[in-house]
Amino acid sequence: MKALVVFPPGWSQNVGNPHIALPLLKSTLETSEVEVTVRDLNWEVAEYHCVHINQREALEAVQNGTMETMNEPYFRAEDRLMSVAKKYSGEWNLQLGFKFDKFSSSSSNDIRDALPVNSPFTEFFKCVVLPSVTKGSPELIGFSIASVYQLIPSLHLTWLLRKAGYEGLIVFGGNTVSRLRKEIAATPWLFDLVDGFIVFQGEIPLVNLSSRFLRRDCFPSVPNLIWRDGNEVKVNAARQYQNPNFVPTPDFGDLPVGQYWGVNYLPLVAARGCYYGQCIFCAIPYGFGERGFSGIRSTGMVFDDIRTLLDKHDISRFKFMDEALPPRILRDLPEWILEARLNIEWEAYLRLERQWLDRNFVGRVAMSGFRKGYFGLEIFPEETRRQLGKSDGAKNILRVLENCYETGIKVHLFCMFGFPGTGRKEAERTIDFILEHKDWIDSVDLNAYTYAKHTSVPGIEKIVKPDEDWALEYEYRGLSKEIMNSREVEELATEMEEIVWTDCPRLLHPTYRLISPWTCMTEAAKDQDVRSIAI
Repeated sequence: MKALVVFPPGWSQNVGNPHIALPLLKSTLETSEVEVTVRDLNWEVAEYHCVHINQREALEAVQNGTMETMNEPYFRAEDRLMSVAKKYSGEWNLQLGFKFDKFSSSSSNDIRDALPVNSPFTEFFKCVVLPSVTKGSPELIGFSIASVYQLIPSLHLTWLLRKAGYEGLIVFGGNTVSRLRKEIAATPWLFDLVDGFIVFQGEIPLVNLSSRFLRRDCFPSVPNLIWRDGNEVKVNAARQYQNPNFVPTPDFGDLPVGQYWGVNYLPLVAARGCYYGQCIFCAIPYGFGERGFSGIRSTGMVFDDIRTLLDKHDISRFKFMDEALPPRILRDLPEWILEARLNIEWEAYLRLERQWLDRNFVGRVAMSGFRKGYFGLEIFPEETRRQLGKSDGAKNILRVLENCYETGIKVHLFCMFGFPGTGRKEAERTIDFILEHKDWIDSVDLNAYTYAKHTSVPGIEKIVKPDEDWALEYEYRGLSKEIMNSREVEELATEMEEIVWTDCPRLLHPTYRLISPWTCMTEAAKDQDVRSIAI
C-alpha cells in the first residue's frame, strides 16, 4: 500500500516549523507497513512563488526592534503574495492564507462554485503536484486540513486530480473537518470528489483505510469515517480515545526541516486535547473529540521523542503544540533533560498554574532549556474573568512574570476583549498592565472575542446567516445593553491593538516572533554590541 498525505496551502507562512499532523500520521502509517510520503504543500507553494524569510533576514530585522526594520522583510514577502493574488481576484495574507474576493469558505455553495476556478495554486498543482502523483502512483491521498482557508485549495486540488484521472482513494481529515462533520454529512456533492472524511483523531481510521483499501465494503467498520454508500451518506461511530502512548515518535523525514521561516524548531505533542477543557469560549479541543481530551503521553516517551529527533535532525529546538502542556509533564520533563544533560531549547503553551509561583520550580524549568511560555491571561485579573471558565492563578500574574523574567524565561500573553460581561474597562486595564510591564513580557496576542461553533456562551445570541452554512465563527448580538455586539468588540480590539503598536511594536510583530524565544537572538545581539564597541 502506497499513500501520500499532504498539508494543503492556506496555513500561515510565518512559522519556523512544519505542522505536527503529518509527522504523526507518517510514523503511525509506517508502523502499519504502509509506504507513506508526506508533503507540506503550504511551504512548497510559497517556495514556488519565491517567497521566504530566512533566519538571517529575521535576525537583522529585529536587532533594533523598530517598526520599520521589522516591517521590511515581512511586507516584502506579503506584498509578493498579494501581487500574485490580485491576478486571481483575491488576497493572500501571510498569516492566514489566500482567499477569493467572491468565494467564502463559510459557504458550501461558494466552495463548490470555486472548484474549477484558477487560483495562485493552480499552476503549482498542475506543474508540480499532479506529475508527482502520476509518477508515485499512491493508492491513497490524504489531506490534513487545519484551517478554513485550506478548504477551497484542497477541494480545488481534488477536482484537478479527479479531472486528470486519479482513481485512488481520497480522504480528508483534520480539525476543520471535525468541526464541520454535520455539515459535511449534509453536503452530498462532496463525495463525488472525496471518498471519506475522517473526524477527530485520524491515525486509527487512516490505518484501517490503508489496510483495507482493496475492500471498500469494509468502510462501515472504519471508525470516525463519513462516507457515501450509493446515494446515502453514512456517519460511522466515532472512536474518540487515542492512547498517546501507542503513538510513535513523529517522523519529519520527508519534510523540509531547517528550511522554514526564521529560526527553525520541531513541534511535539504531549497530550491529546486540553487537560483542563473548561474555558467556555474555546472550541479548539473539540478537534480531538466531543470530550475534548484523550490522555497524556508518559514523560519518558516524551523525553525519548526529543532525544530521537535530536539525534536525527540538526535542530535542538522544540515547541509543544498542546493546547496547554500538562503540569505533570512540565514538572518531570526538566528533570529528565537535566539528568541526561541534553543541550536543547524548548517552549510550550501553558495555563497559569500555581507551580509558576514557585521560584525553585521556575528555575529548574529554565535550567532545562525552557525559553518561552505562552499563557492565556485573556483579561487582567477581574472578578468577571471567572465567567470565561478560568480557574487558574492569574491574580498572581505579577509574581509569575517576575519569576520568569529573573530566570530568563520569556512570556507571551494571550488576551481577549469583549467577552460577555467584560468591556472597555477591562480592555483598557489589560493594555495598561501590558505596557507597564513590557520589559517582562515578550509578546502578546490581542484578540476580539468571537462566538465559535461548538461553544455556548450566555448573554449573547449568534447571528446565523443562511448563506454561511459552513461558518465556524459567528457574528452575535448582546441580549442586554451592557453586552457589546461583535462589531463593537472588533472595534474595541482594533483600538487596543493600535495603542500597543504605537508604544511597543515588538509585542505584536510577526517578524519578531520568528526568532524571539531562541538563544541565537541573544547571541546576535551580543555580536552587534561587540561590533559597536570595536567601531
